[in-house]
Amino acid sequence: MGLLEIIKNIVSGLKRFDITKLPTQGFFYPSDFEFRIKKAEVEHIIEYELNYKPDNVLDIIENIKNFVEKNIEFSKGYKFIDLKSVDIIFIFLDVVKLTNKKPIKISYFDTFRQKNLTYDFDSKFFKYFDFSKFMDGYSKESKSFEIRGYKFSMPSIGVENDLTNFLIRKIEDENLTYYNNLDYDFIFFLGDKNSLSDDEIENLIQIFNHDINDEEKLIIKSIVSEFQNLIGYSVYIDNRVIDLKSCLDLENIWK
Repeated sequence: MGLLEIIKNIVSGLKRFDITKLPTQGFFYPSDFEFRIKKAEVEHIIEYELNYKPDNVLDIIENIKNFVEKNIEFSKGYKFIDLKSVDIIFIFLDVVKLTNKKPIKISYFDTFRQKNLTYDFDSKFFKYFDFSKFMDGYSKESKSFEIRGYKFSMPSIGVENDLTNFLIRKIEDENLTYYNNLDYDFIFFLGDKNSLSDDEIENLIQIFNHDINDEEKLIIKSIVSEFQNLIGYSVYIDNRVIDLKSCLDLENIWK
């Protein structure tokens, strides 16, 4: 980063994000992929708080996505839908910290000490997924891990959104039961795709649920299960692993 860009970022309030600090650790992004976050405006915070529905997980995620999209800028050629969906909450927390100019507090009940404890959230305490045993199959070109003949990659926000919207449209469909019983693991084998049409989704459903045999289905399931811990957020506190979702108050995070 040149001096001119550093000064520009300081003046504009933008902060360049180190993608290696994300849960995906940069493994699934193109080499020239970069983004910067900025301090949220008051109206964005008000909108977040008004739209927060504590009893609806999908609405909470959508609220976080909408908020982050308003406070992020990408390097040329990339868009919000290129982000990997698993990284979105991590980015959200950094925007909150940048905006509030103070650490984010995480609280949990320590069963050993029998009292509530509070810590500052920091990426250095984050329990990152260990990719080391998969590195022999990693491709810098495709940004994916080749395992047992399949190229594993985390799904983008664009793909996740398109699949979610597709399923929402099926709610009133007479074949709803059919769609509820399908497997959607194909989202982990789409490389750098950032969108899916309805036709593409239907085709992938056909391939992954009906065309391949049971042995291949088990292989796919086993690959996805090996990366399962990448989806969850945990931190190390006092040599213990604490589930972050249980100690983060997303509803009152701006207080």
